[in-house]
Order: sequence, then structure tokens, then C-alpha cells
Amino acid sequence: MERLGLSGYALSKALGTSEAVISHIRNGKNPPNILLVQDLLKKYEELDPDWLLSGRGKMFRRVNVSGLEEGLPINREGGISLRALDERLERMESLMERSVKAQFERNVLVDEAVSDLEKQVGRLEKSVDTLKKDRRKSA
Repeated sequence: MERLGLSGYALSKALGTSEAVISHIRNGKNPPNILLVQDLLKKYEELDPDWLLSGRGKMFRRVNVSGLEEGLPINREGGISLRALDERLERMESLMERSVKAQFERNVLVDEAVSDLEKQVGRLEKSVDTLKKDRRKSA
């Protein structure tokens, strides 16, 4: 998640699951099911399936013998084409934008929750003060 620039929330939304499922997997409480792993590999093709399933090798797909990274076409000079790199950069920028947007949305929700809690605490403090005053008057 971190190397892809994703929060637990963003990854859960990308894979169509709950944030709790991702959290439980990360904390070792539950293993991922095979459908989630398949969805992850479809969505993030740059991940190396062998690394994801066994922990062996590199996290991201390796450059093959011809000098090509899987899925990236070569140019006439035998290197990876700039167009392919631009497309990859655009995908990465999109991932980053989605991650930032998800984090912003999450921060807004947290701010709203904190504001609601502060209001509730204020109301409770007023109720306690009122009860204390009533108790003194009756004593």
C-alpha cells in the first residue's frame, strides 16, 4: 500500500471491500482471500504475483531479458518508449490524486466527528453544571 501511495481507505475502495478488511489483513488478524488477491493483481499490474503470494523476489515486476518491463513496448532504439512511460506516469499521478482526495475526505470526516464530539461534551458539561446547581439548592 505504501509503495503504491495508497491509504487503507483508498485501497479498500479500489478493491471494493471495507477498510476493516484491509486493516485486519495488515494487522495479521485475517489472511486475504484469493478473490481479493486476484482483484489486487488485476488492479495493480505492476505488482509481482510471486512476491505478493510468497514474499520471494521483488515487489514490482522485473525487467525481462530483452530489457523490457512487462507491458511496456520498446522504441526503435531498444529502450522503453516515452509514450509508455508517460502513460505509466499518468497512472501513478492518478493514484496519487485519488490517495490525496481520499485522505482529504477522511480528514473532513474526522473533523466533522471531532466537532460533533466537542458539541456533545459541551452539552454534557452544561448538564453536569445544572445538576450540581440543583443539588446545592436542594441541600
